[in-house]
Amino acid sequence: MTVSHDSAMPDGQASDTGSVLVVHDDQRNVRLMESILRSSGYQVLKAYNGEDALQVVENDSPDLLLLDVMMPKMSGFELCQRLKGRYQTRLLPIIMVTALNALEDKVQALEYGADDFLSKPINKVELLAKVRSVLRVKGLQDELERKKSEIEAANLELVRMQGFKESMMQMVVHDLKNPLASIMGNIQLIQMQNVEMMSPARLGELLQRTQESGRQLMRMILNILQIGKLEERKMPLRLEPVPLHKVVQENVDEMMGLSARDGILLENRVSPDLPAPRADRELVSRVVANLLNNAFKHTPSGGQVIVDAQRDGARITLTVSDTGEGIPEELQPRIFEKFVAGDSDAGRRMLFDSGLGLTFCRLAVDCHGGRIWLRSKPGEGTTVFISLLLEGPADAKPGSTSAGATAA
Repeated sequence: MTVSHDSAMPDGQASDTGSVLVVHDDQRNVRLMESILRSSGYQVLKAYNGEDALQVVENDSPDLLLLDVMMPKMSGFELCQRLKGRYQTRLLPIIMVTALNALEDKVQALEYGADDFLSKPINKVELLAKVRSVLRVKGLQDELERKKSEIEAANLELVRMQGFKESMMQMVVHDLKNPLASIMGNIQLIQMQNVEMMSPARLGELLQRTQESGRQLMRMILNILQIGKLEERKMPLRLEPVPLHKVVQENVDEMMGLSARDGILLENRVSPDLPAPRADRELVSRVVANLLNNAFKHTPSGGQVIVDAQRDGARITLTVSDTGEGIPEELQPRIFEKFVAGDSDAGRRMLFDSGLGLTFCRLAVDCHGGRIWLRSKPGEGTTVFISLLLEGPADAKPGSTSAGATAA
């Protein structure tokens, strides 16, 4: 058995060239076809009997076989039948080289799976034309097979994601019910009891819990409604200098009741003297609110949540740190994504608890030309970092309501 490789391919042949296995027991015919094919840029592999040809196909995966019909031991018909009968080589194109011109011989070859015929004596023009034609068809078949595999994989992913999204939507409905149930329960308690007989402290507690649940419900609804707009860059920005200390303090004040009730220390360390970045104040405030809410969800009683910010050249970096349960390492790269499956029920719960809020944060920061990332250690806590340009998005002007810039 002999295997040889081609030289450089002439210009204009790139779409048709490939590797061709010539299988023939006559060395003169092999040399003739090899010379013609090499001169046109094809890689040429050679075998002088059926057994050697099977080995070459196994080792080198040629794109096409030029197969002599009349060979000792194993005929071309038999070799063709064996190759077409294997799953791995069923699509391998085969041109039968034959001196047999009877119609029944050609019908027999087709029944064995041959793709075309080449008559002896070998004609250069006919040889190259048939090789180009068959390889072109093979290229289309290969592309169809690739597309088929891609479609099958996409369908499997769609089925998986559909099932996951259905479970996630059930969680959405469940989580929307929680603050709503709290609001309705508090109202019922107030209605059932004599308000005049209720102590101011008890009434204040019920009203505060109702207000907290209302804010939680509104935050979740706004996240769901605006994530789509942010993804499509259809959310206009109202740019203005944003005093971060004041914005953070407003959100801290809203969380103080929850902080006292849950025994979590909440501290605003952002300096009032920090330069104000140009941004959409409402979006920045909602990002802070989501991060604080997420930190409180995963921080036990006795823990702390701290907000800080520093100037870093042309940027301001805001941090929200907690001493909570932390995020498993395998979930950290996906925590800002929407509807991502965790590896366990607990993982899915954590991703969803954080997912919509953190997805909103990522999209809101992205449209400002900013960056968001986190560092977390399970059992010790999490710090989320937000970096905003002091001058605002690069493609927005003062007073602009454009959708912002691509994330840096």
